[in-house]
Amino acid sequence: MTDVDASRDTLEVTCPECGATAHVQAGARLASDFCPQCDYPLFWARPSSAPLSDEETDDARWRAPGASGSALSATLACPVCAELNTPVAVTCVRCGSSMIPPPPVPPAAPPPPAPVVVVQAPPELIPCNHPDTWWVVVVTATVTAALTLLLVWLF
Repeated sequence: MTDVDASRDTLEVTCPECGATAHVQAGARLASDFCPQCDYPLFWARPSSAPLSDEETDDARWRAPGASGSALSATLACPVCAELNTPVAVTCVRCGSSMIPPPPVPPAAPPPPAPVVVVQAPPELIPCNHPDTWWVVVVTATVTAALTLLLVWLF
C-alpha cells in the first residue's frame, strides 16, 4: 500500500476510499493530507510498511491534526467544513475559518394581518303604502288656492 521514498521523506499512500495515489510526509500527519480525487482524509490511512502495535490500531489516534487522541466525544465540528476540532479551537485546523458560529438571525416579524373588509349588501327597499308625492302637492296646492280665493271674496 505504501512505499517509502527515502530521498524526500514522503510516503506514497493509496486512498482507502477511491484508490488514488497521493504523497504525504512520512514523519507527520498534516491536516492538509487529503486525497486529491475524493477529498478523503489521508491522515486516517495507515501505512502498511511497518507492522502496527496494539496501541496504534485505533483510528482516532492517527487523526492527530484534527481532534486530539481518542476522545471523540470532546470534539466540535467546524461550521464550514465539518472537520472535527478540539472544543477550545478558535480556528479550524483544516480550512482556517472561525470556529465561533455566527449569531443566529432572528426570525422576521410576521406581517401584520390583512385588514378585514366587510361588504354589506345595500338595505332592502321596503315599499310604502302612502300616495305618490306629486298627488299630495297637487291636492294641497288646489285646496290652498281655493281657500285663498274664498277668503279674498268674502272679505
